[in-house]
Amino acid sequence: MASRYQIVCIVVDRGSLKGAADELGYTQSAVSQAVKALERELGTTIIERGKQGVSLTRDGKQYLPYLRQIVTAEAELEGKRQELLGLSSTDIRIATFTNVSRTVLPRVIRDFGALHPGVHFTLKQGDYTRNAQWVHDGVVDFCFTARGFTAGLEKRVVYHDELVALLPAAHPLTAKEKVTLADLASEPFVLLDEGEQSLVLDAFAAYGLSPHVTSEVTDDYTIMAMVEEGLGVSMLYRRTVEGMRADIRVRPIAHAPSRDVVAAWRSWDTMPIATRRFIDYMSSHIVNK
Repeated sequence: MASRYQIVCIVVDRGSLKGAADELGYTQSAVSQAVKALERELGTTIIERGKQGVSLTRDGKQYLPYLRQIVTAEAELEGKRQELLGLSSTDIRIATFTNVSRTVLPRVIRDFGALHPGVHFTLKQGDYTRNAQWVHDGVVDFCFTARGFTAGLEKRVVYHDELVALLPAAHPLTAKEKVTLADLASEPFVLLDEGEQSLVLDAFAAYGLSPHVTSEVTDDYTIMAMVEEGLGVSMLYRRTVEGMRADIRVRPIAHAPSRDVVAAWRSWDTMPIATRRFIDYMSSHIVNK
């Protein structure tokens, strides 16, 4: 329902009570009553009615700029109300992958959810390519993926992560403070399955190397368990292995391969308000090591 300030401004803009009534879908009598109510509030006549329509009185001309400011403020207030309502009973749909969903996302979801208990989360687990496609298809609001997999999408870097070497506890390479890709390529290798494109294999290929892959595994923690059992060496991202309990040894890699993990979406302006709020919150609460 339009306020009396809005109604008076529309009357002035349309030049008649009838024109304002037609625009608002009100009766002419209702518009007239709203004008009179505002005049009583202000203690003066602001609109003169004549054969040629309506015109502002001298007092009305002085009041009009302030009335328009009130109308603008009302619109901004309503916009804010609708924005806050967007955080109530809203589902935020996210495509993620193991490293994100196990190391950074649960804490951020917990803390954001504590601030906005009406928000619900739906998570789909995929890989770099599949996650981006889910965004294109409208299945999710936004996704986590790696830089280079975001064609046609807007994106924001969430954090940077580098690969480290995983070695069995008694492996000879544990004697080295830092290993090379050539060291790892000469050993039985448990490969992290990253989807259609492997950043791990790309890192080897960049140096003309081809690792001796004995197993290809999707789950990071399964890889750790296999390395612990001496089934090979591997490479995982540093965030994944921080705080691990497996009896394995972690070594930095010379010229360590790395990736930028990004959040990607189709259009910031058309994305649900709650999702935008969550991405902003996430960006400010994930430490980018």
